[in-house]
Amino acid sequence: MLLVLAVAVALVAPPHSPTPVHLGTAIPAGETTTVVERRTLVEHAQLDGTLGYGGALELYDRLAGTFTWLPAVGAVIGRGGTLFRLDNLPVALMYGTVPAYRTLREGIGDGPDVAELNANLVDLGFDPYRAIGDQDHFDEATAAAVRRWQEAESLPQTGEVELGRVLFAPGARRVTAVHKALGDDPPGSSAAKAPSSEGPAADKPAWNEQAPKRPHSKAGKSKRPSAKTDGSKTPSEKQPAAKEPATKEPATKEPATKEPASKEPASNGNGASPAAAPVPVLTTTATQQIVQLQVKATEQQLARVGESAPVRLPNGDVVQGQITNVGTVASESSESEKEKGGNGGGGGGNSSGSGENATISVTLALDHPVARLDKAPVNVELVKNIRRNVLAVPATALLATAGGGYAIEALEGTRRIALAVTPGMFANGYVQIEGPGVHGGLTVTEPQ
Repeated sequence: MLLVLAVAVALVAPPHSPTPVHLGTAIPAGETTTVVERRTLVEHAQLDGTLGYGGALELYDRLAGTFTWLPAVGAVIGRGGTLFRLDNLPVALMYGTVPAYRTLREGIGDGPDVAELNANLVDLGFDPYRAIGDQDHFDEATAAAVRRWQEAESLPQTGEVELGRVLFAPGARRVTAVHKALGDDPPGSSAAKAPSSEGPAADKPAWNEQAPKRPHSKAGKSKRPSAKTDGSKTPSEKQPAAKEPATKEPATKEPATKEPASKEPASNGNGASPAAAPVPVLTTTATQQIVQLQVKATEQQLARVGESAPVRLPNGDVVQGQITNVGTVASESSESEKEKGGNGGGGGGNSSGSGENATISVTLALDHPVARLDKAPVNVELVKNIRRNVLAVPATALLATAGGGYAIEALEGTRRIALAVTPGMFANGYVQIEGPGVHGGLTVTEPQ
């Protein structure tokens, strides 16, 4: 009897009849579901920058001789390396912030230059017995280390370092320009020969040497007019000017041509030859690649020293950089300066960067070097805003309502419920939301 009833029910019921749950929660085609979850949203500001090298420094020669070797542009020279050669003897790079300003030998006073020399000799391995104790003092231990260094560099082992044999710089240097050529002499040696009194210029009298001759020659031609004016002979007629001994005093013996201004020292303390217009031998930069960019003064809070920032290169690759410096003085942008260029000095009042276009200089150092890129345009992402531990959904899950508001469509059991929400910050494809009934783990619909 039971079997018969079961068969009857099966025959009456329509095949594949869906349950009410499936009808209430079915997801229409073109939609999917997502979940409200807590996230940390980070909003970035996109800024243009320039990739290059910082720490530009010009290196001068202070020794006499002929340039016999020069580095190539792009070469990187480290501690103890040769910057250039004079008479086939090296001029070495050592690390330090105080320029060389005197010959270093036993008996000189203590100083930071001695401390720099000692530190470099130790780091280069020329103090194997660790005899250098007082870093600021030049004693026998330092002299011994200097002789070891001189022997390694094929220099005369004098135990002292003459001024110009070593140039101090804050670190390794990258050569960006070479201003001398092989065979050139230092600027001082050629400048000193220029005003020689033995050349043709010395045979020509100076302008003030001819000055006494001109009035005398004119006086000889004006005897008659002079006699007619007062009816008597003037002293110039009684004693012709041509016989005066003034022309017998050769002005060429005056020392004016023997006092060239080029003999006055004009160095910057780190190796300029004592010439009137010293010319650097090398222009160098630091080896650390940096990115320079300008941030609006009103958004200075975007850049904080020590924070990391992604840098997008011209080829699309992204590398990390770290903010190393944020300027403290604002300046007008170049566009603003061009607009004010027509009023002469009228723009001077805004030099402090008080205008709307005032910017702050920001420097980033790349974590890893990028080969073959210099003065290249890059894009930097700085953190503009952060919202931590907020409820968020994909921005595509946000629905606009008729009243100008926003809502999300939540799935609760068999029902679809529209929940009004207040959107907050948008970042990385997500939006912060708040509203009654909104909680973490809530399932909502999202268009595909």
